[in-house]
Amino acid sequence: MNQATRMSREQIDQAEDAGILTPKQARAMRAELAVTEPHAPPVTATDAVIGDEDDLRFLRSFGDVFIGVGLILLALGVSAIMALVGGGPVFLLAAVGAFVMAEYFGRRKRAHFPTLITALAFLLFVQTGLEGLASLSGIVAALITVAAMALFYARIRLPFCIALIAVSLIYLLFAVLAQIAPDLLRDRIGVVLILSGLAVFAAALAYDTQDTHRRTRFADNAFWLHFLAAPLLIHGLVGQAVMSKSELLFDLIPVLAFTERDAIIILIGMAVITVIGLAINRRALIVSALGYAGVAVGFLVSQTSLSLGTALSVTLILLGAAIVLLGVAWHPVRNQLIRVLPNWRIFPPPYEPPQTAVAS
Repeated sequence: MNQATRMSREQIDQAEDAGILTPKQARAMRAELAVTEPHAPPVTATDAVIGDEDDLRFLRSFGDVFIGVGLILLALGVSAIMALVGGGPVFLLAAVGAFVMAEYFGRRKRAHFPTLITALAFLLFVQTGLEGLASLSGIVAALITVAAMALFYARIRLPFCIALIAVSLIYLLFAVLAQIAPDLLRDRIGVVLILSGLAVFAAALAYDTQDTHRRTRFADNAFWLHFLAAPLLIHGLVGQAVMSKSELLFDLIPVLAFTERDAIIILIGMAVITVIGLAINRRALIVSALGYAGVAVGFLVSQTSLSLGTALSVTLILLGAAIVLLGVAWHPVRNQLIRVLPNWRIFPPPYEPPQTAVAS
C-alpha cells in the first residue's frame, strides 16, 4: 500500500462495511497502517480530546438508531402475537423472521445496531420456541440454541454475536446443572454466576491480548464480552450476599432485602471491578454493573433520616459525580496504576495524548 493510495482507518472500516473489502483484506490493511502510522495525526487546539476512547462502531448514525427502535417495537409486537396464538413452538417462526432481517441488515447493509436488535430477538425467539417443545429436554434445547447462535455468527460475523454465543453457553450450563445438580443450582446460584462471569471475562481478555491498541475486531469482540461479564460477576455476588425475600427501597421500589453489610460488599465488588477496568482500559466492564452500585448506594442513603426525595437526590448526585470524576481522570489515574502493575500483555500501554498544533 503506497503513500498515494493509502486509505485511512475510517475509510478501511467504511469499505469493509460496504462489502468492498473482505474482513481478511481489511485486517491486513489495518495492520499495515498500524505499522506505518502508529500514532494519530496531530489535532488542533480547538479539538476536544479526552483520549483513547472505546469506539462504538456498532453505531454509524441516528438512522441506525431509528431503525433499531422500530425493530424493538416490531419484536415486542411479534412476541405478543406469538403468545396470543399459542406461544411455544410458534416462536420458532418468529426466529426465522429475525434471521432473515439479520441477513438483510447484517450481511447486506452492515448496519450493526439494527442487526444487534435482530440478533437478540433471534436468541430469545429460538430459546422460547425450543422450550415449548415437550419432546425436547432442557439440555437438548440449550444445545440447539448454542448451535443456532453459532450459525448466526457464521453468517453475520459481527462482534456482539460473540457475547450472544456466550449467553447461550451459560444457558446450556444452567440446563446441565438443572438436570444433574439441581440442589447446587438452587443453593449456590451465585457461585455459578460468578464462575460464568469469570469465564466470560477470561475470554474477553484473550481477545484483548490480541489487540492491545484496540484497532481490530478482536477489540470489539472483547468489548461485548466485558459488557456481559460484569453483571454476571456482580449479580453472582448479590446472589450470595442477599436474602431471597424482598422489600421496598424508599418505600417505593421493590428490591431484594439486604443489610448494610451486604450493600458494602456490593460496593467493594464494584470497586474491585473499577480497578480491573482501569488496569485493562475497559469502561464497559464498569458501566454494565452500575445499576447494582446505584441500588447499594441508595440503600445506604435510605438508612439515614433523609426524606425520600432527598435520599434519591443524594444517591443520584453521589453516583453521577463518581462517574464524571472517574471519566475525566480516567487516563491520569490509569497511567499511575499501571506503573505498579506487572508488564503483562493484558494491561495496555499508558495513554499518550496527541500533540496539539500551536496556533501561529
